[in-house]
Amino acid sequence: MRIKQLEYFIAVAEARSFSKVAKEFFVSQATVSNQIAALERAVGKQLFERDNHHVELTMAGALFLDDARAIVGRTAEAVRRARAADDMPEGELKVGYIKGYERTDLADMLFGFHQGYPNVRLSFMRDNVSELYDALRREDIDVCINLLYNEYRMSDMQWQVLRSYPLHAVVPLDHPLAHRQSIRIEDLKGYPIVDVTRGASGYGESEAIAATLAKIEERPKIAYVSEDVETSVLCVAAGLGYAMLPGYLTQTFPANGKVVAIPIEGKSAAMTIAAAWLPQRKNDLLDVFLDEFLITND
Repeated sequence: MRIKQLEYFIAVAEARSFSKVAKEFFVSQATVSNQIAALERAVGKQLFERDNHHVELTMAGALFLDDARAIVGRTAEAVRRARAADDMPEGELKVGYIKGYERTDLADMLFGFHQGYPNVRLSFMRDNVSELYDALRREDIDVCINLLYNEYRMSDMQWQVLRSYPLHAVVPLDHPLAHRQSIRIEDLKGYPIVDVTRGASGYGESEAIAATLAKIEERPKIAYVSEDVETSVLCVAAGLGYAMLPGYLTQTFPANGKVVAIPIEGKSAAMTIAAAWLPQRKNDLLDVFLDEFLITND
């Protein structure tokens, strides 16, 4: 079975005429007839009822028509993509992202980019806020999807805000606040907290967390300092304390899990995700990625 045979078959099915198809393809009518006959032998079924004045699809032919169209269409698309490959950007793009952001639609966005630019090799770095910004400054990565803190500390970078997520208090199911639909940040006073590693670099992360905790009490009791989201949630489930996590992490918690995420009231109780890059970074793929990524996030 060959593509040309399928093309002849589709054309005859639509035109209901061997002679018209022969003229369309600039071949003899005998050529069209022979190719259709060869296709019928390959399929093992008669596809047309025909005489000198009449051409109709058989039941088998009608069923085969949709599949034939799909095969020809997919083949044409494959040829188009192969021919266009030489004109597509190629090289490597290194993407960093904040721990936990894989729980969002990030994978779908990256899949769409990869489908559109298959010659671009993607590599990834998953880390905490400070480590990602350090890697960006060292040019170990081209772009990072990261929490945005104190913009004045990032004057050597460019960034585009992608989305803001509400802040949640994550507590075990038996916590006194677990039944609440929402809480004020002051309601957390007196409860031990599972803190997060803040990094040593001055991106404003420590100040932002410290400022949030200061709204609760002057010296909050730190039950544990976690390196990642999974450990924070484990500590909460074990009853060590509560954790404050952005909505992109808590939205995937199972409904029947051992912890519950409670929204914290107030506009200040939000965390912003941005795509950040260095303006002097010389990688043409970066512009392509930013256009694709930011359009996807509109």
